[in-house]
Amino acid sequence: MAKTYRTTRVASFSTIAGITLVQTLLGAMFMLFITAYSLSRHYRGQLTVQVYLNRDVNERDVLDLKKELEGEDYSAAVDYLSPEQAADQFAKELGQDFVDVMGYNPLPASLDIHVDPAYPLKQLEADVETLKKNPRIEDVIYQKGALQQLNENVRRWGLVLGIFAGLLLVIALALISNTITLAIFSQRFLIKSMQLVGATHGFIQRPFMRRGLKYGLAGSLLAITLLALVFYLFRSELRLLAGVLGERYLFLYVIGGILITGLLVSWLSTLFAVRRFIVLKQDKLY
Repeated sequence: MAKTYRTTRVASFSTIAGITLVQTLLGAMFMLFITAYSLSRHYRGQLTVQVYLNRDVNERDVLDLKKELEGEDYSAAVDYLSPEQAADQFAKELGQDFVDVMGYNPLPASLDIHVDPAYPLKQLEADVETLKKNPRIEDVIYQKGALQQLNENVRRWGLVLGIFAGLLLVIALALISNTITLAIFSQRFLIKSMQLVGATHGFIQRPFMRRGLKYGLAGSLLAITLLALVFYLFRSELRLLAGVLGERYLFLYVIGGILITGLLVSWLSTLFAVRRFIVLKQDKLY
């Protein structure tokens, strides 16, 4: 009896330790993925398309155009800059009033379109070309090189992170499943004994399912504790990053992902492992 108790304790400890290790790696991956996605949205949100208007466009047409642009899917906000405001800004940057020197203001009115971070960058390029054909618009300037580079980086790093996350998730599922299967393996004779006295499959599975959920919960909570310690050690850097990205609930997302993954995988792994030993023939137990 004492030997069986020690074996059960060792199996339980090994299972929880394995789940904790895997869940910690998954949590770090969740955090990296969310951070990369937030960084992409942050920098895409800095993109601005500058629309320079023809000089013969009156103020009513400018306001109509501004309203039209605000209704476009790619537009998060539109700012109007009059020729006088543009001249004042340029004079501040130049350090002198160039209008007095030249005798006139050469700067046209403009509209600054702040691009919606969720809008596809490839589609934005086509929309900009369409804008240039508008008779009220003299020119459209945007950071095409930076836009293309950002688009390529998002696609490249998204693919790399997606592949890495997929591989890590498969490995995590396999490790948790194997760990729980090994823990239940030590109970295979108990399962067969319960079957011999007439216990139903549901009655046999029930205590193992509860135990599997406890393993998943314990491993997930330990993983969350380890990640919380990492967050605490690097709290200054992470607080600055969260402030820049606007993701002030970053750790809550990670906690949710760890708990859901740990409980779901542990439950499914326990279910399949118990059923495997239930249908296993007695001569295969040894």
